[in-house]
Order: sequence, then structure tokens, then C-alpha cells
Amino acid sequence: MAQSTQNFIENFPVDIVYLWCDSSDKVWREKKNNELKKYGKSLDNDSVSECRFINNDELKYSLRSLEKFASWINNIYIVTDNQVPDWLDTTNPKIHIVDHSEILSAEVLPTFNASAIEVALHKIPDLSEHFLFANDDMFFGNFVEKSFFYNKDGSPIFRFSKRKIINKIYRHLYGYMIFRAYNLVKEKFGKSCPHFPHHNIDAYRKSDVEKCYFEYKEGFDQTEKQKFREKECIQRSIFSYYAIAKGCGTFKIVDTFAERFIAFLTCQRLDSLLVELRKSKLELIRKYKPCLFCLNDSLKTTDDDRLAMRKFLEEKFPKASSFEKSVEGV
Repeated sequence: MAQSTQNFIENFPVDIVYLWCDSSDKVWREKKNNELKKYGKSLDNDSVSECRFINNDELKYSLRSLEKFASWINNIYIVTDNQVPDWLDTTNPKIHIVDHSEILSAEVLPTFNASAIEVALHKIPDLSEHFLFANDDMFFGNFVEKSFFYNKDGSPIFRFSKRKIINKIYRHLYGYMIFRAYNLVKEKFGKSCPHFPHHNIDAYRKSDVEKCYFEYKEGFDQTEKQKFREKECIQRSIFSYYAIAKGCGTFKIVDTFAERFIAFLTCQRLDSLLVELRKSKLELIRKYKPCLFCLNDSLKTTDDDRLAMRKFLEEKFPKASSFEKSVEGV
């Protein structure tokens, strides 16, 4: 019995899905500005600020980290709005560009609502039952196996932060959306994990996501129609809260003070690390050597911070991946 379980964990394919956007593209910017003019109401900075869309070639380094530390990943799906990174070798058999039109209804496009895109990823044609999701600012920092993301029965392991969800009015858009996603599940099933998700590479099963989508279809339909993120959107964290409530996944709390302290004393790898993209924060990655890390661009991030990040990533992942065009081909 143990042997067959081990074979299962080794044999099922795992894909990864990235969202990617080039905000410097004039066509894309024109579409965004046109939609903002038509929207007719003010929006939260967290929905429309440049830091939500800016491209610093993080995807290039994330793919380098993937090839170095998680080469077992099967297909790589990059979801975009009719865009392709100029350095990306789309002839690589692992690479698949997915346009928004393949997973969202024509009448809701163009969209600039990451939440609407994220909750539709299960509609990607030929996506494996087991898949990871990553933003382009998320990286593999050390070697990981499938068992880092999935239990022996194939169910996903969800990572949450030490920050607890409390019964209050969250003023920040992200906090409000997480609180709402958690409560939609809690009110229906009476239980889930009362913590904020740890913002990093996440694991899912497509069949679990589809069940959750059907359960809250009216809310997801409304989310799809919103061109920009707003409080009424259902955030993708609902998939993890739902899976835990239904017994279709397990969770662990990561990046606690105790975990950092033990990792520092024993020189062990930290499980997962989220840092705000600031020049001064890059040292935390060198210090804790996490298996996963995210460099989260924010309203406080400066161009100097972004330059420091690029230098840091080039030093950490200097070798071009097989997903990049050759120098001659660029």
C-alpha cells in the first residue's frame, strides 16, 4: 500500500500557471485608460496603481528558478492579454501562451481585474488536474519536490501566514476580499482555516476548484464582469478555504517568528518567505534561503528598489533557462 502511494506521488503531472502583463505596451495602456474613463467611479489604488501591472522581467528569473529547483514541473501556462515577453522562446514545448479570451467571456474583455482572471484558471484548455499558480514575482529559492505542494493522496497543501482573520471591517481592499472569501466558506460549511493566505506559489486540484466554482457560481459570474478589482470580487483564496472545509486539502502556517528563529539557528531552509520589494529587504532572502520567496511590488516600492531587485535576481539566477531565446535569436 505504501509503495503504490509513493508511485502515485511520483507519477502525476503538475503544471504551473503564471499571470503576466507588460504595462509599458502602448496598446495595453490605451485599453486600460479607456476602460477607466468608462468606469465612471473612483477605484482603490490597490486596483489601478502601476505597481499592480509593472513588468520588471521577474518572469524571466522565475522561470530560471523553476528550471533550477523544480524541473519536474510539466507544462508552463502564461496567461496574458495578447502579449508575449520578447525574450520568451515560445517554441519550447513546455511553454503555452494563454490569452484572456480563452478563459473569459468575450463580453467582459478587456479586463484589468486579476481576481477575475485568477478564478478562471481552471478553464485553461488541457490544464492538468494538479497545478500550481504563481504571479511573476514569485520564485523557487531551493530544491522542492511534488511532496512540498501535495500530500500522498494528491490533495494540496495550502500555506497560510501567521496573521489571523478577525471579525472587523477591513479597510484595505486585499484584507476585505480575503475576509469575504473566508466568510463565504465559513457561513456555508461552518469551518475553514482562519488565517490570511501566505502570498506565494500555491497548489490546487482542478476538480476541487471546479466544485467551488459551481458552489459560488453567481458570485464568480459577478467577479468576471468587473473590469477592475473591487470589494464585490471573490478572491481566489476561496479555493483554499473551500478545499480545507471540505476535507480536500490540508494547511500549514508558515513564516512564523519561531520558524525564522529556528531556521537562523540551525541554518535550515525557511519554507516560504514574502517580502515587500524594498532594497533593504533583499537581505532576508540571503539570510533565510527560503524554498519559495515573493518580492511583492507595492505603492512604497521605488525604481531604485526595482533596480536592486534585478541585480539580486541576476546574481541568484545568472544562467539563462531553456525558456529564453538564444542571444542571437533575440
